[in-house]
Amino acid sequence: MQVSANCQDLEELIVHVSERGDPYLAVALHPFAASAARKALERVSLANRKLRRLFAGAPYTPPSILEVLSKDPDEKIRHRVARHPRTSSATLAWLMDTDRSSAVHAAIAAHGNADAALLDKLLDDPSDAVRHGLCGNPHTGAAALASLAAHASLRQLKEIARNANADATVLRSLWARADVYLRGEIAAHPNCPSDVCSEAEHDPEPLIRRMLAANPAATLATLVRLLRDVEGQVRAAATRNLAVPDSALKALVDDPSRQVRRIQARRHGQMREILASLADDDDPWVRRWVARNSATPEAVLRRLAVDEETEVRRGVARNPSCTEALLRELARDPQAWVRAGVAFRADLPADALAWLAADEDFDVTAGLGRNPASPHDLLACIASHENSDVRRSVILNEQTPLTILEPLLDDPYPINRAMLAGHPALSADTRRYLLDDPEPQVRFIGAQALARELAAAGDAERDRGSPGHAT
Repeated sequence: MQVSANCQDLEELIVHVSERGDPYLAVALHPFAASAARKALERVSLANRKLRRLFAGAPYTPPSILEVLSKDPDEKIRHRVARHPRTSSATLAWLMDTDRSSAVHAAIAAHGNADAALLDKLLDDPSDAVRHGLCGNPHTGAAALASLAAHASLRQLKEIARNANADATVLRSLWARADVYLRGEIAAHPNCPSDVCSEAEHDPEPLIRRMLAANPAATLATLVRLLRDVEGQVRAAATRNLAVPDSALKALVDDPSRQVRRIQARRHGQMREILASLADDDDPWVRRWVARNSATPEAVLRRLAVDEETEVRRGVARNPSCTEALLRELARDPQAWVRAGVAFRADLPADALAWLAADEDFDVTAGLGRNPASPHDLLACIASHENSDVRRSVILNEQTPLTILEPLLDDPYPINRAMLAGHPALSADTRRYLLDDPEPQVRFIGAQALARELAAAGDAERDRGSPGHAT
């Protein structure tokens, strides 16, 4: 492996990238650079409109670059910045003050980083798109929602009813609209007032009762009654509600709705006697979820380990409560998909792991590649596998040492190199090597990881040199 850019500190790396002229490297390093150095990187990364438009919409673009692009004369670029999920609240505030376009204001109104104070400035905006964004924004305050509700469309009212900040007063006023779907959103809201909840419980529409059954703030008495609802979808929603104690679900073991029984089987910490009953269910999905449930007793897992359905047996293999004895048995299952479920297990007994090491199925081999307990000689063998997905399993294993990863720096599959670029075992030299990768995504990830490492090393060096540091 030959390293092309032997930069020993962050400042040298930034100078190297500025001179080299690679826009992807320049964008990656921009957040780590000082003000003066950022200007040089911007001349590279934002050299033309095509690049500026690209980075204004790219999901990986850092907030510092988006801040620069918010001042671009191209309105399409500013619109993209306003919509970008990584744009900071400060940049959104800048756009609010300098850009009067309805598209920018609508994007700000719906943006997750816009704070309540910024959103309040948009309350008088007559644009339907702006008002819709405000109604659904999780940072819009209760008073603002009440103001919006006074002149909102039905579509906007549904957004208000879903908003976590809507208070009981607003929800009660919306309930009077009598729209089924709007009432359903209100019934599901944790702030739904008790009198509205009582009305929802007896509503003839199953959708409204189902939404109430999913409400985390619904009273236990209400939920117990909804567990006996004539509609299976309502009983299923109540069964899923974590406020319902497992003891209240005993009567639903033989429920005619498969959905109800499946949800019972999935509940974390479910009662053992309920899981034992569900293990004999004629629906394979019910048995599958019982097999995956960590509360399932060993005796039940043993029964399910010989189930006729492959996915049920795999569920046992993936269950954290599966014993070593069962893992040994499942490691010899006739179905490769079951054996692959065993191969991932970090607690896999050494003899079972050795048995699976001779398995030729790609899924099994990939499972061993991701297994932190796999010996290094096995990982080295998997790293040279002909299949790119199998090789990637070694990259996804955080315990894989650098000596095994180094040959994969030249893996022919770009996704493998991109995932490798962020691996914790890579050294600064190996990350420098990735700066010359032909794939922009690989160079970007490698440069960010290298910059982060060099910045941390610089901070540590400064700490050691500070007056109060003990030597």
